[in-house]
Amino acid sequence: MKGKIQISLVSMLAIVLILSSNARALNSWQAPFDTTTANSGIVDSLLSLSDVLKLVAAENPTFRSLSYQLQAAGGNLKQAGLWPNPELEAEFEEVSWDSPGFKESEFSVSIAQEFELFGQRGARKNVAQSGIEATRSRIDQSVFDLYLETKQRFYALAHAQQNVNLSRTSVDLAKEIVENINFRLDRGASLQSELLLAQLEEQRALLALDQARQDVIALEATLVSLWHGKPSGAKVSTDAESYFSHLLEKINLLSSHADSARDIIQMQGELKILRAEKAMAIAETRPALTLSGGFKRLEADDSKSFLFGVSVPIPLFNRNQGTKESIDAQLRSLEYDIEQGRTEAISSIESNIIGLRNLVDRHATLDSMLLPTAEKAYHILKDAYETGRIPYTQLLEAERILNDLNFEHNDMLLEIQEQVIALESLTGVTLLVEKEN
Repeated sequence: MKGKIQISLVSMLAIVLILSSNARALNSWQAPFDTTTANSGIVDSLLSLSDVLKLVAAENPTFRSLSYQLQAAGGNLKQAGLWPNPELEAEFEEVSWDSPGFKESEFSVSIAQEFELFGQRGARKNVAQSGIEATRSRIDQSVFDLYLETKQRFYALAHAQQNVNLSRTSVDLAKEIVENINFRLDRGASLQSELLLAQLEEQRALLALDQARQDVIALEATLVSLWHGKPSGAKVSTDAESYFSHLLEKINLLSSHADSARDIIQMQGELKILRAEKAMAIAETRPALTLSGGFKRLEADDSKSFLFGVSVPIPLFNRNQGTKESIDAQLRSLEYDIEQGRTEAISSIESNIIGLRNLVDRHATLDSMLLPTAEKAYHILKDAYETGRIPYTQLLEAERILNDLNFEHNDMLLEIQEQVIALESLTGVTLLVEKEN
């Protein structure tokens, strides 16, 4: 019995370690851009998602812009840590025009320095530091949004290019049938109406092919603009379907990432800034000490004396009561907003997970059952038509079903990617990134 208990404890520990390592693997808002890798070996004519991400990382000016935003926030922190400037004061007293040469005047000069001894400067630096952390969070989200936009444009172009391939196949099938009907018509085995229907189907396929080509041109321009490239007939290569099984394993861990939702992170950043501002408001009620020193000269007898002074504000009336009360109210409001935001984030994540699972299951069914069945049915009916056993209308219907399923399969791949992007946008977790070829 003791041995069984030990084995079960070891098993539980192993499961915990696996889950914790998987959870750590899902880093939030870390976009998979590699700004250190050279892109000189990338072939523009055939781009993988990894290639595109490298090009964007190397050429998109967003990264440089965001670095200056962080530099600006760092400047605020530097400023917050500086001491107040000293004050130089000079005074002339007992100056009268009745005493030529200012013989009865008194001249004094002194320098004063304020000392923040009770945490004011540290509190001010904490506010600036909170601002830096909020800026870093915004920068991470901005870079991640660029990654999402890159993926969306990449897979939209991949979808459009596959539509061109499918449209070409449709045209080839339509032309083949037209040639077959012409051959049969010459031998009196087909009707003229069958030829008209086949030619009409061929024209429809040609129009669809032309539209698909135009879509590719437009979408290529939007993709290459991310790295200031020029449309040059570049094609994209994707192998996303091979990662679908891994994708389903990964999304099971997303429900625990509600706190990494972008609204929650933004509100938590605001919460941290408000707490730092409250601490600063409290620190500012503590008096700062100002020390001064100088000398005084009496013109009448040419005597000199040293001056020393101390000044401390007396916090009798303004102790930042209103500021602290306002910040407390904002903090309570934000805490309730975060609680509601967390509930909504969990709901949105779970809803999108269900939608993604359904899409992947539908894709598997389409891939393994519907498409093979439709292809088999089409070839059987084609053989039957060529031997005169069925009318052309039956073959035409089979051809349309096969084409529709092929296009539906392509559309579903894009839907899956869009659903993945939606989940990534909610959680800040990269779910499906293809490896380099």
